[in-house]
Amino acid sequence: MKEKGISYAPDFLINAGGIINVYAELEGYGKEEIRSKTANIYNTTLAIFELSKKENIPTHRAAFNIAQQRIEDRKKASNS
Repeated sequence: MKEKGISYAPDFLINAGGIINVYAELEGYGKEEIRSKTANIYNTTLAIFELSKKENIPTHRAAFNIAQQRIEDRKKASNS
């Protein structure tokens, strides 16, 4: 797809808004909190495209790498 100029955003990135919304409903978050959390999906998408281009890797690999790094960072923060 890259050679054809098609930008591909992985499904788990695109579906993040729905997951955030369901979680927020279960936890009782307000609309502003939901909007705040879903607004970051755009920035994450740009970061994925940037990493994909920089490292010449598919966007699904870049998305996985970013997700994995976030998980590792959270684990480190919770252990501190």
